[in-house]
Formats: sequence, C-alpha cells, structure tokens
Amino acid sequence: MTSTPRNRQLKIIDGALLSAKLIKDASEADPLLGPLKVTAGLVVTILETIRDVKTNKEDWATLGEHLSAQIKDIHDDLSRCPTPHSTELLLVVNTYEQKLGNVLAKIRLTRSRGWFERYSNSRMDKEEIATLRRDVDACWKDFMRKLTVQVHEATRRIEEGVTNIGDITYITKLSPLPSATGADHNTCLPGTRTGVLDYIRRWADHQDTVQVCWLTDVAGAGKSTIAKKLSGEWRSKGRLGACFFFDKNRPDATNKQAFCDTIAAQLANNQPQLLPLIIEGIQAIGPVLSVCPFEEKLQKLVIRPLQDTAVVLVIDALDECDERDRDILLRNLLGSLNQVIRLKILITSRPEKDITELLGSYRSPTDSLHDVELKSNRDDIAMFVKHQMERLVQSGDLTVEEVTQLANRVNCLFILASTACKVIHKSPSPQSSLQELMDPKRNSLGDINRLYWVILAKACQANQDGQSEAPKEVIEVLQAILAAAVPLSISTIAKLLRSQSTGRIVELLSSVLSVRHDGTVVILHPTFREFLEDRRAASIFHIDVADAHGLMAKGCLATMKRELLFNICRLESSFFRNRDVPDLNERVSKYIPEQLQYGCTHWLDHVTKSSPRSHENDRTAALEFME
Repeated sequence: MTSTPRNRQLKIIDGALLSAKLIKDASEADPLLGPLKVTAGLVVTILETIRDVKTNKEDWATLGEHLSAQIKDIHDDLSRCPTPHSTELLLVVNTYEQKLGNVLAKIRLTRSRGWFERYSNSRMDKEEIATLRRDVDACWKDFMRKLTVQVHEATRRIEEGVTNIGDITYITKLSPLPSATGADHNTCLPGTRTGVLDYIRRWADHQDTVQVCWLTDVAGAGKSTIAKKLSGEWRSKGRLGACFFFDKNRPDATNKQAFCDTIAAQLANNQPQLLPLIIEGIQAIGPVLSVCPFEEKLQKLVIRPLQDTAVVLVIDALDECDERDRDILLRNLLGSLNQVIRLKILITSRPEKDITELLGSYRSPTDSLHDVELKSNRDDIAMFVKHQMERLVQSGDLTVEEVTQLANRVNCLFILASTACKVIHKSPSPQSSLQELMDPKRNSLGDINRLYWVILAKACQANQDGQSEAPKEVIEVLQAILAAAVPLSISTIAKLLRSQSTGRIVELLSSVLSVRHDGTVVILHPTFREFLEDRRAASIFHIDVADAHGLMAKGCLATMKRELLFNICRLESSFFRNRDVPDLNERVSKYIPEQLQYGCTHWLDHVTKSSPRSHENDRTAALEFME
C-alpha cells in the first residue's frame, strides 16, 4: 500500500502522541515529576486534537512532533534535577503550560472552521503556527536556563556541605532506616493539644529544665501526632537533631539495631557542623561498623558528636521496641546525659512497667490526653471529629448535631474517633453507619476492641451470635499482613496466598488497614494488631502469629517451586559472580517478581517462627520444593 503524505503525517503524530502519553503516565506515578503532569497532559490533548485538523496538516504535525520532543527533554531533565525544584523553575513550567493552552485553543479554532474559511485562512494558519512555535521555544529555552541555574546552585551547596568525596563515602557506610523517620505519621490538627504542646516547647527552649521529657498515655491517645508535629517544628527552626519512630508494622523498626545509624545519618543532615565528628566516629569504629556493639556505636556516632550541641532528639513509641532492646537503649542514653548537657530528649510511649521504672522521674506533668473530665480533651476531640466529618456535613449526608453526638461518644480517645470516622467515610450510607455505631445495644463505641470486632464482623458478614468462625480468606489475608517480614503490596500478598479476593478484603477493612504511598499494606494502628492477637478480645477473629508464619512459609516455598528458573536474570554466563554483573539490581527488579524475591529471602525465617502444628506442612512444602 502506497504511503500518502497524510498517512506519513498521521504516523508522525501517533509516534509523538505515544511518547507524550508515556511521559504523562510516568509523571503521574512519580511524585518528583508532579510539576510536569499537567504539562504532559496538555501535550497529549494537543496531539489528539491535531489528528482532526484539516488544513496545514504537515505544519501542525511538525509542531506536534516538536512539542513531544520538548516535553521529553523537560521530563528527562526534571528527573535528574535535584529536589526540591526551585520556585523559578516551577514558574517557567507553569508559563510553558499557558503557552500550550494557547496552542490548544488555536488548534481547536482551526478545526471548528467551515470549509471556505479554512481555505481562505490557510496562509494565516502557517504564520500563526510559526508564532506559536516561537513562543513555546522561548519558554523551553527559559526553562533550560533556569534548570542550569538550579543545578549549579545544588552543586555549590554540595561543595559547601561536604568538604571532599571521602566524606560522602564514609556517610554511606551507615545503614539508616528511612521508615523510622515518622514519614507515615499524621500531625496534630491545628488548634488541638495546645496545652501539652506549649509545655514541651517551653521545656525544649530552657536549658535549666531536665534533659528528658517522657510523654506517656494509653494507646491511641495521640502521642505520635504530637511527636510528629514537634519534630517538624524543631526541624524548621534548626533545633532538631534526629528522630526515631519505632513501629510494629516494620520488624526492622522494633529493635535497637538501626537506631544509632539512623540517628547519626539524620544528625549529619540536620546539623551539618557535626559531620566531621560523625565521620571521626565511623573511622574510629572501622570495618566492623555493621557488627559494632550498640554501646560503642552510641558513644562514637551520637554522644560524642553531640557533646557541645543544643539540639532535641525525638524517640516515639518506645513501647513498640523489643523490651530487652529498649532497656539497653534507655540505660545507655540516660547514663550518657552528663556528657551531653545541652541535649534534650523527648520520648513518647505507653506506661509499660519497665519503661516507667526508668523514666518515671522524667514524666511530663501535663494532663492525661484521654481524660473525659478535662474540657480541653473534649474540645480537641470535638474539633477533630468536626474536621473529619466536614465534607459529609457539607454534602448533607450528616447533620452538625449528629457529628456532635459522635464526638461525645468516643471517650476522648483519638484512635476510637479516627477509626469511627473512617468507618463512616468508607460506607456507601454514612448516616446508616453512624446510627449503627451509635446504637446503645451494639455498644460499638464502648472501647476500641469492641469497634474492631464490629468492623470485622461487618466485613465478613458475620455477627456475634452467628458464625463460629470467620471466613478463611479474611483470616489468611490478616495473617499475611501480621507475619510479613516487611510490608507487602496487595498483589504480592495475593500471589503468595494464591487468593483472588485480597484486594476486596483490604478494601473492606480500609478503616483498620492502610495502603501506603508505595502500595504496601500495613496495620493502621498497633491496637488493631494487639486486638487480633488477643484470643479473648478477638474471639473468632483471633490470629495465632505462629500459625500465620506457617501460612507464609508454605506460600513462600510454593512460590519458589512455581516460579524459580535457571538463569532467571538472563546473564550471558551463569559463571559470573554477582559483583561482576554491573546491572544486577536492574536485572533482579526486571526478571524476579516481588513475591519471588520475598519468598527466596524470608521463607526460612517464617519456617523457624511457625507453630509445631505447622511443621509437618512446612516439611512437606520444603520436600516438594527440593524435588
């Protein structure tokens, strides 16, 4: 078939359109490329509209191809550009978007003209196309200039902050835990917790106060939101040394193993003047850094660098750290206070016996965060519930009076209020859900465990007097989430369990489970994990963690048997050592799916933690794999 000029033009446009769509998809998936999302979308719309223009098809096609190439250049350069992007750079992108809007308006006008008008104005189209191209070219050149300035500025900052490449090499020897920085925690709603926040601010600002402030209260009272808010404030003022948020959802954040590395890495970032001292500590420890005793690491990487620095350390949810490890951590920290007299440490936790014995004298004198007799607590909860339900009130689904009644029923416990609000928001009938929660016969808001039971029962279509056991598929998904060595995505859980309903179950339980920004699923609050592990409280929903490990061991071994292949990474030779394959990490990501990576890494851990009644199944699965 002969290729006509029109066909060739359409091929040009289609190729440019495909490229622009790929860039748009990449920009939507990557938060660092957020500024480009609207721009790429405009280019896609322009190219789609160009397909229908009847006059000057070749000129319009050339402009479309030119725009597609420009947006690709901007995408590539933004990907490599240090973040955060400068205001000037973002303004140029916005101006570029406005020029693209003019291009789109002109194309649509051309497409809508009648036959005679299109014919008589063809010369004008050529001139206007040329003008539009000059406009977008000017914007593109301005973007490239601003980009060059930002790169040079970033390079200058790096040169000022790091005296030589050896500094970077030493800092990379540390193994900090990114998940321990509290990025997934929420902060206080403005106007709430003012009393306790003001007290802790005064404590941190005065050197004549005790060095440690221990904020303690029951689970779900809002301690972590306070820690998150204050660490953010101190960071913006240059007062924050570092923070560490213990988290039962992440096994590597439930012990002291990564504490010193994480604190030291943050100190180097938040307080650059400490970098030489931290490097000295790394050099002093030498090649045994990864296996260095905790006490020595703490002294050389944290205490010595902080001997003459007035900063605040924040340690949140200490009760979620292994009991033996938190005892070692606390005793070493408290025993070193006389070496760092300008250091302040904010610690939050539940009032566990072992923690109370060590921190009792440092307890914050502020009022209980959940005492219903205190007007400040009642006001905070009312403000929180009103904020959470605001959209439903505006839409007419709920009334102000109903929201006020809900706030009065949640006993000044933030986790109870937050979970109840999530249940109502997720419901197709918010008012019906609210009425069910408020029903005195059900007593759903009596305490957090009762609410958890109601949520699970509703999701499973069960009731307290009905089924003797919960649906197997629901229990298995919860077992996988509880036993996972690292948080897993819905897809990975589904493939390990060979389950078709994992996504639906996670959605039904979205008021107690959280799908994080990276797609992994975790327990929303540690009280839900504790509920599931408590046989009396959970009843038919009880989960034996050892049995959960048995289920995961079976899933890992079955996945390995099913999916492992010889030379799975498609190496040129299987005799190559790992270090001889420069793109090994890329090959692993490309050819080994997440469920198989997880199974190969963690199957033995699950087998060793499984219950005796699971051992025979584990043995059978292992033998089948070895065949």
